[in-house]
Formats: sequence, C-alpha cells, structure tokens
Amino acid sequence: MNLSPSTQFQKTDLLTQFDLALAETLERHWAAPDGVTPPSLRESIQYSLLAPGKKIRPRLLLSCGEMLGLSSAVTLPTAVAIEMIHCFTLIHDDLPCMDDDDFRRGQPSNHKKFGETTALLAGDALIALAFDVFLDAPVDPARLRVALKRLAWAAGPRGVIGGQAAESDLGQNSTLEQLSQMHRQKTGALFIASLLIPKDLAGVSDSSPEGQSILSFADELGLAFQIADDLEDLYEAPSGSFAPDPTSILYFLSPEEARKKTIHRLGQASQRLAHAWGERARALCHIAEEVIRKLQETQT
Repeated sequence: MNLSPSTQFQKTDLLTQFDLALAETLERHWAAPDGVTPPSLRESIQYSLLAPGKKIRPRLLLSCGEMLGLSSAVTLPTAVAIEMIHCFTLIHDDLPCMDDDDFRRGQPSNHKKFGETTALLAGDALIALAFDVFLDAPVDPARLRVALKRLAWAAGPRGVIGGQAAESDLGQNSTLEQLSQMHRQKTGALFIASLLIPKDLAGVSDSSPEGQSILSFADELGLAFQIADDLEDLYEAPSGSFAPDPTSILYFLSPEEARKKTIHRLGQASQRLAHAWGERARALCHIAEEVIRKLQETQT
C-alpha cells in the first residue's frame, strides 16, 4: 500500500506537531518553579523519550482526535502522555531483570547509557509526568476524568504492566486464549487507550455504534501489530533457526493461518470504522493498511 500524497502529508504534519509539543512539554516541566529535576535524571528521560521512533500510539491518538473533531490543544497533551507511558515500559522492559536488552531504537538502552538505577527512576518519573501532562488538556472535567481513568487502566495491572506479568506466566501448557489476553494487555492496552481516550474526551459513548466501531478497531489493531512483529521475527531469522515459544502466536498457529486470520479481522474492523465515521476515518484506516502491508511482507 502506497500512501497518497495527502495522507503522507497528514502523517508528517501530525508527527511534526507532536515532536514540537513533546520537546516544549519537557522544557516547561524542567523550568517549573516548584522543584528541580536532577540533571542526570532529566538527561536519562530525554535520551529515551526524544529518541527516533515510529510514534504509532501518538499518531493513532491524534488521528482519532481529528476524526472526532477535537482540537490539537486537547489531543497533543494526551498524545504526549501516551508516549511517556509507552517510553516508561520500554525503559523498564530493557532492564536486566526483565528482557535484558542492550539496544533500543538504534542506540544503547537507557540502563546501558545511564546505569540501572537511573533508568529505573526515569521510567518511574515518566509515569508521574504522563498524568501531570494529561491534565493540561483543556476539556470538560467530567470527560477528562473518564479519559484519565482510561490512561490509568492502560498503564496499570489490568493493562500493560499486567500484560508484562502475564507474559512471564506463559508456558508450554498455556492456551492461545491466554496468549491473546496477554497481547491485549502488554501491546494492545496502549493501542486501545490511544483510540478510546479521544473518544472519551469527545463524549462518545462506549455503547454507541460509533463507540463500538472505535473499540473493535483498537482491539484488532493492537493484536495485529503484535502478530506482525511475531511474523517479522520469523521472516528475519536465519533459515531453520526460528523456534517460537508460548509468547508468540507462531507457537499456536502456522504463519499463513496467523497472517490470514489477522488480515481478515483487522480488515473487517477497518470497514466498520469507515462505515460509522465515513471519510473522517481515512487516516486511521490508512494506519490499518500499513499494518496489513507489514503482515503481507512477511510471506515465507
């Protein structure tokens, strides 16, 4: 799938706005008069948060916000908060007590650059910063409360942290349903929050057809993104060397079966979104097409 010029421009424009907002938000917090962030901690946070990346979650949130008619004054702080939560998970995932990864986004992992103690504290600080920044959104307090609870769910034990714990519990006797639930938390929770937070801020009901179309799209997109990563691991591995474990969809399904089912389900969810929101859903549907393309490129 080749993005049309208008869609490519929109993607670039959204991410440019986001990058500016992210840098400005950090500078504002460093300059706040109510305390001082130690230089080592500040440098550690900036190192990971400002590193080059796909920024798929902020892009989802901003695109959904545009679909719902929200202003950038509302969506940019919440997109920054989502990226801060995502960054905290990456810093902590890379620690020796977790995945013990030495590199992230093409550079040494945070703990390799600043040490384990500072990396741990940087991740912790990003959680607090995320909630602080989120509250900058100028929106009705009742809607802000609902959206803030959504962020807390995504970041907590029923969301991404719970998903990380569930991953360590998977074993040879685990089921496909348990794996899918883990993926819905570890990977999917922040995808879901990125799409449902704008819905909450716009006052769209969960039970409405429009709200249901966003929820279905968010759920399928998060799962598809994870499965595309699993298939990419297989595709990039030397021939005959890939041995999937129970944390991969390929432990339970063949690559072709996983690919076909995922493309079908995400395609259906994208169609429901387009039916509910019309032309306004174009940017989100293009993101789904990008994930589908990634799945198709992992043909073995």
